[in-house]
Amino acid sequence: MHTPELFFNQQGGEMLDRTAVLDQPSSCALHLLPVAKYLFRLTAETRIHLPPYKGSALHGGFGHALKKISPYYYSNIFEPGQDNARPKPFVLLPPLDTGEIYQPGCEFTCELTLLGSAIQHFSICHAALEYLGREMGFGNNRGKFTIESIETALPTGPTQPDMPGQVITGHDIAVARTGIAADRITLHLPTRLRLKADSRLIRRAPPFQLFFARLLGRLNTLASFYGHGKIAEFELRNQLLNQAENIKLVQDESRWQELPRYSGRQKQWMKFGGLLGTVTYEGDLRPFLPCLAVGEWTHVGGKTSFGLGKYVMEYATNTHK
Repeated sequence: MHTPELFFNQQGGEMLDRTAVLDQPSSCALHLLPVAKYLFRLTAETRIHLPPYKGSALHGGFGHALKKISPYYYSNIFEPGQDNARPKPFVLLPPLDTGEIYQPGCEFTCELTLLGSAIQHFSICHAALEYLGREMGFGNNRGKFTIESIETALPTGPTQPDMPGQVITGHDIAVARTGIAADRITLHLPTRLRLKADSRLIRRAPPFQLFFARLLGRLNTLASFYGHGKIAEFELRNQLLNQAENIKLVQDESRWQELPRYSGRQKQWMKFGGLLGTVTYEGDLRPFLPCLAVGEWTHVGGKTSFGLGKYVMEYATNTHK
């Protein structure tokens, strides 16, 4: 299975060379969406009691901490739009183990991905996570933790650059994917995938066209609100979706799994289910690989800010270039 990024124990550094050329150049303007991902290495200071999936606890704690230290930034980062048309400009991926108890001294991680203009607010997000761990605590017993280190991410691939950079764009992520045999990919779904069609959640592996339509829509929306404009205008979008009809779903090893969570805002238990497992597609995937590569960083579907909708591509590498 491909690892979509490599983390470096530093922040800053040289920007990546954006003049590199893909084997299959993207028709989408992926350079319009800046992306930055950070790995937080944490240590439990007190006993922390958490649910098996920790995304809701971490997401809620981060939001409360952000609101406590800065209502202004809370409204800009955590509640950017009240009409649900504007997505949150971050993805907060919790530790993916299913253990429910972290004893003092236990080490764990979380990932924070900031998108577009939200990247400039990294310091306030860092402060919120620090405040959550040091002052507020999270989980069922408000357990405390400390931030030991923060590492920045860089896409991996045959074109691995010499110097890590902190802020990259979708184009840089796509460039790192040269040399891919593009006729078969398997998507691994480590967190629940929640896609809708006709206002209903899809409880089985989605056709590729539906999956790609939701991904392209998310990238377009993120780039429009937080980047520098749409990555694919109407005509290009329709062209890609027409081509996507030719991609076949050939293997489905996914399953729907419910995940109840308690909503502090709505004061009730809510369903939080989605697809887990693997899904394999075949066909001429070359036009879609650049966007699929970026989607590994942005996630796709509902509740992405909770860490849901993560996927990792598995593919063969073309050694006969």
